[in-house]
Amino acid sequence: MIFPEKIKIRDVTLRDGLQNEPVFVETEQKINKIKDLIHAGFDRLEVTSFVHPKWVPAMKDADLLGQNLPKVPGVEYEALVPNQRGLDRFLKSNIDNAVFFLSASTKHNQANLNKSTDESLAEIKSLVEQTKMEGRRVIGAISTAFVCPFAGTVPYSEVERIADTLVSFGVDELGLGDTIGKATPRQVYEYCSRLAGKFPDMPIGLHLHDTYGYGLANVMAGIQAGVHLVDVAQAGLGGCPYAPGAPGNVQASRVVEFLELQNIKTGLKLEQLKQLDHSFFQLVRETKATTKTVQSL
Repeated sequence: MIFPEKIKIRDVTLRDGLQNEPVFVETEQKINKIKDLIHAGFDRLEVTSFVHPKWVPAMKDADLLGQNLPKVPGVEYEALVPNQRGLDRFLKSNIDNAVFFLSASTKHNQANLNKSTDESLAEIKSLVEQTKMEGRRVIGAISTAFVCPFAGTVPYSEVERIADTLVSFGVDELGLGDTIGKATPRQVYEYCSRLAGKFPDMPIGLHLHDTYGYGLANVMAGIQAGVHLVDVAQAGLGGCPYAPGAPGNVQASRVVEFLELQNIKTGLKLEQLKQLDHSFFQLVRETKATTKTVQSL
């Protein structure tokens, strides 16, 4: 087995952790939480999504947040970019990396982006070119890379086909998403190891959900397969509005503790992460309570 000395951990709480919540967390509160996350050791944070606020109201302040992020040397911010309109907004922000996303399952892509997977690929090519011309990094993220809520198991051949196309476009990094948490460690190992073998110079990230408690086993399977980066969320928050049954992301403190018990360094402060679990949970609960009170007035 492979036990690397260290692994990169990216926080996605502000984006994936909040996007499925039925409340809006104010921009100032988000910025304060970002500062807490940086203090805990994170230097890569996915903070928002430039989607239409009608579809994901929790991200309606993407433009404001993107202009007011704390400037900290060595810290990279990332945001999801769904289309040309989203890219225009992204390029006006101070966010470093654009995450262009699509689904390996065309049924999920249709539900999520209202177009087929191949139609999304055709659009992404131009978006990548524009982003690279502006000197920003590009991540190609493949959702439902293992199992789709509508179509079941996704063949590896389809994941590789999409990855191959994204690499040909010039992405700087690939990401695979277990969107509904049904991937098994064996499947994660097979898909990730085959991709790592095909693209040895391409960093590969893994975005996991913990529906059935496979999360930590899948983290280790990904590491064994050569994954460079693992996504986490505080308090296990998260989910996808267009993936029925998608629960929260793998929990930051649990992942870090799991890895550090095996002498795999993350550069993160475990005790602060445990405090952040509580503070993020409280933030969401209090925001829900406040929203409910205002709606009843």
